[in-house]
Amino acid sequence: MPPERALRRPWMGALLVALLFLGLRAAIIPSVWPEKPPAECIDPPYDGCGFIFDEAHYVPAVRRYMLGELAHNPEHPPLSKWIIWAGILIFGDNPWGWRLVNTIFSAATVLAVGLLAYELSRKARAAAAAATLMAFDVTFFNLGGTAILDPPALFFMTLALLLHAKGKRVGCFISLGLAMLSKASGIIALAAIAAIEVGYPLINTMRVDEAWRALKRYLREVFFPAMLLLIIGLAAWDAQIGLYPTPLHHLETMFTYHTKLTYYDPLAVELPLSWVIPPISREPAPYAVYAPSPTSLRPIAFWGASSPLWWSVWMILPLAYLAIRGERPLRNPNPELILLAWFAVTYGSFIYLAYVARRWVYSFYFLQVAIALAATAPVILERRGYGLLMGVLLASQIFWFLLWFPVKPDWLLQLLSNLGLGDVPWISIPRGGMCQ
Repeated sequence: MPPERALRRPWMGALLVALLFLGLRAAIIPSVWPEKPPAECIDPPYDGCGFIFDEAHYVPAVRRYMLGELAHNPEHPPLSKWIIWAGILIFGDNPWGWRLVNTIFSAATVLAVGLLAYELSRKARAAAAAATLMAFDVTFFNLGGTAILDPPALFFMTLALLLHAKGKRVGCFISLGLAMLSKASGIIALAAIAAIEVGYPLINTMRVDEAWRALKRYLREVFFPAMLLLIIGLAAWDAQIGLYPTPLHHLETMFTYHTKLTYYDPLAVELPLSWVIPPISREPAPYAVYAPSPTSLRPIAFWGASSPLWWSVWMILPLAYLAIRGERPLRNPNPELILLAWFAVTYGSFIYLAYVARRWVYSFYFLQVAIALAATAPVILERRGYGLLMGVLLASQIFWFLLWFPVKPDWLLQLLSNLGLGDVPWISIPRGGMCQ
């Protein structure tokens, strides 16, 4: 392809990475397959049902919907479950039906992360690097192809960020409304983009009245329309289930449910500080980890583990802060401001929930932070002249991904065993052991 033709397709590298993600993740969908028929996997216990992690909540809920029990699982928004339902109708009530549509959403998230990086840098290389960081994140890869709430929610959050960076406010509020209809934590993204919106006038002019004017515009053009879309979606569901007199009563039930998810023993919780350090202070989360037979040397192991991308916050955030201090005025969109505002609101919310409200949190919640981190890290490092560090980060992300790949081929198992790392969870598990 001639160079001038290639420049017209700056998204091509990100698209190829997204397609690679889709192919790899779809290829291992059958690796965890049910032994029992669907009719025996509507109520617990779910042994032999082939669920990965929280699929044990949402696949049975969708099966109940298909039986006419539409009022089941009302504490979570409906859109992600409707998407799983659609997958089952298209591909059947089996792992392909549960997981393939969400896998496509996750591949679209990889592409959207790359497109956001290009929007911030106008460099195809940054787009491809950002997509690679996202696609080869261990936890994102493992959960990105499962029948849970997060894949659609993460896609709509990333799309909202991209559209906001492009100045597409209508598309932004629609995406945020769909994110909240997919998962309740979408409301954090709504607040995070508000922080980005207010950040520009506050930093550039240091005038509170200008920041207030920007906030009012955001409330009028994005926040309230997104909330209205959420209420309309809940109203459509409530009209079917007949459980709540108004969508506001439904929202109150959802809020009450989440405030009751408190913990008492901090050692039992994956607290937020542990998310941004290597998994040395806690065990990786076993989403579905077992040996198919007592003598198997090829375990199936879907782990939740932080990655070099997550740890890079200790490097990227200071660089972003120093860049903002030395740059006036900030051009919109600005990668450093987007990262700092998004990180402060999203990760800050999880810090508050975990340490102050003592609400249960899980390490995969960091994926909501990681979408912005993956999109901005290549741009920030390139802008600061740290291209070599970017290469190290990419290589580390890919190598770490290979260590934790959930269904390893023989050549990879042999390679990892030859490294002499010993009995480590990404290579082997106790013979006959199982954890789901």
